[in-house]
Amino acid sequence: MDRIDVHFRGAGAGTAELTWGQRAMWQAMERERSWLPMGGRRPVPPGTTLDDVAAELRYTMGRYQSFRTRLRSRPGLQIVADRGSARLDVVDAGDDDPEMIAAAVERDLRASSPDLEAEFPMRMAVVLSSGTPSRLVAIMPHIVTDGIGAAIMVDEVTRRAAAPPEGLQPLDLAAWQASPAGERQHAAARRHWERPTALLSSFGALVGPSRQGIFVSPALAAALPAVSATAGVDSATVLLAAYMTVLGRMTDSATVAVRQVVSNRFRGGLAGVVSPITQLGLCVADVSGSFDDALAAVARASLPAQKHAYYDPFLVGGAARTACLNDRRSVRAVVAGASWEPGTFTWAEPPVGPTEPLFVHVDDEPGALRLTVDVSVPSFDAEACVRDIETLLICVAQRT
Repeated sequence: MDRIDVHFRGAGAGTAELTWGQRAMWQAMERERSWLPMGGRRPVPPGTTLDDVAAELRYTMGRYQSFRTRLRSRPGLQIVADRGSARLDVVDAGDDDPEMIAAAVERDLRASSPDLEAEFPMRMAVVLSSGTPSRLVAIMPHIVTDGIGAAIMVDEVTRRAAAPPEGLQPLDLAAWQASPAGERQHAAARRHWERPTALLSSFGALVGPSRQGIFVSPALAAALPAVSATAGVDSATVLLAAYMTVLGRMTDSATVAVRQVVSNRFRGGLAGVVSPITQLGLCVADVSGSFDDALAAVARASLPAQKHAYYDPFLVGGAARTACLNDRRSVRAVVAGASWEPGTFTWAEPPVGPTEPLFVHVDDEPGALRLTVDVSVPSFDAEACVRDIETLLICVAQRT
């Protein structure tokens, strides 16, 4: 393996407290006992040279403060550099399949934890075939950005956006969060979280071991937009209401608390930021009546949950032990190819470590929805939970 040192320069440098989003991601890294690597590998366009790959890395490092940030004091501070050198590894596939070599490089990068105090967080490698670039591997810790920020970064890097990055950059964010306006936002969020304290330990302590189930459901993809259209409520709220209703039935609880992942990008200056912005919001509602009543209650509760999902997580929500929901779908309307076929449930390799008592992640799947269930409560029936969500929404969608 060879190495190229790629020198870069960028706008903005200094030392600041971690932003709230960075703190939330650091907490997730500690809970999961993982540096939460994100990224992957991809083919490069024919004719790409090593200079082109180095230019992409130079552009990325120079454009985004989060890529040239190092941590201090586990992890109280961030230090953003306005110049430096990033490492580009060069791997020659020789006579081997470059895709196979790229997959091996990706596994190695994911398995090796970076020193986030000494190193810049971006790791990039290029795999050569017949002496020319064939595959690119880029891996970074989740504390660099969230999923939406990663998509923004990929788009801007691909088209080499020339305009300055949009919105508040990490150093700006940290300054705003320490300002009187930021303190008011945090104080309001803290009051929201303190009201339902008794509900926040409904699942008790993490007991492990963690298990992970995968539920792929065409019927859920068909039913969810149908219920949404009939009720005149967005599909994210419908899904949250179904989840909370099922949890209420399974735990024999009238009032249910769920922490949901909130993008926070609807806030001014945050839409285009390449940095972790998402945080957990707390939604509490009475779901003991009919589903129509539950849906109305969750719809009322979800707005303050999102409003108060922007806070210092080192000071708020640390004792929470509720179920969580992460709706990561990009398709929120009718899913092409969806049918009323029931879903299939399989057990998969568990996550690195326990994160929360119950965490359901929802993703797009061709003609279906994919629910990934991470659970660390042995007595909890993960398959029954997701199947009951499916059954509930099918019944509501098909009722006359």
